[in-house]
Order: sequence, then structure tokens, then C-alpha cells
Amino acid sequence: MPKPYFGKQPLPEYKPSEAVRKALKEWEEALEKEEQTRHAARKALAEELKADLDLPYAAVANHPLVPWTEATLRIIGSEYKVPPRQPNKAKKAD
Repeated sequence: MPKPYFGKQPLPEYKPSEAVRKALKEWEEALEKEEQTRHAARKALAEELKADLDLPYAAVANHPLVPWTEATLRIIGSEYKVPPRQPNKAKKAD
């Protein structure tokens, strides 16, 4: 026999403690700072790509410090109006 359905049950009221409020506020502030620093890093990479038109996206993406893939760097480049790279025009190692 199926259980009878009495509709949605009311939930008890939740009042977060001051510790929870403080922790959540600090977390939100950290997220905001992370977003600002991420945008600054993206802009700095875009400026480097603008400054050296022979520098391929793949070379930048391959560096261990850069957290983004080549595809993401191309998106960043389009956001910051980085001129497109010429295919097969990479600097030749002499």
C-alpha cells in the first residue's frame, strides 16, 4: 500500500549562527578577490600576446605557470582584441 501524500511539509526555520555568517562572508569576499585577480592575470597574458605577434598561443599555454589551455587563451585573446596569429609564421630556430 502506498504512503499517503499530505503535501509539502513545512521546514523548520533556520537561523545561521554568527560563526556561519562570518565564514560565508569571508568566503564571498575571497571569491570576489579571486575573480578580480583572475581577470588581471587574463589581461596581463593578453597584453603579452599583443606585444609579441610571433608568440604562438600554444607556447604560452604550454608554460607550467599558465593555468589555461590554448583554446581558452584564444578566447581571452578575442576578448582583449589580440590580433590573430599568422599560421606557419612561428619564429624559426636558427
